[in-house]
Amino acid sequence: MIRKYETGKYIGDSFRDLTRIANINEDLWDELFMNNKQYLLASIERFEEQLDVLKNAIRDNDDETLKVAFRKSTKRREHL
Repeated sequence: MIRKYETGKYIGDSFRDLTRIANINEDLWDELFMNNKQYLLASIERFEEQLDVLKNAIRDNDDETLKVAFRKSTKRREHL
């Protein structure tokens, strides 16, 4: 298989850890998604809203909105 980008040569362990879900049991995950549909859809909608904030800030060259978003992310990460 020919790939446009050979990113596999450049990824590290943290990327592998983040993407390990790609090697999933589809029956198990289907059941989990369907049984938690209400919560999952709400989370996806909140995620989409935040992506729109970032997208609009990038499109509009709005550095301050990006910085605010990054600071919020840092604070959330510190509380994990």
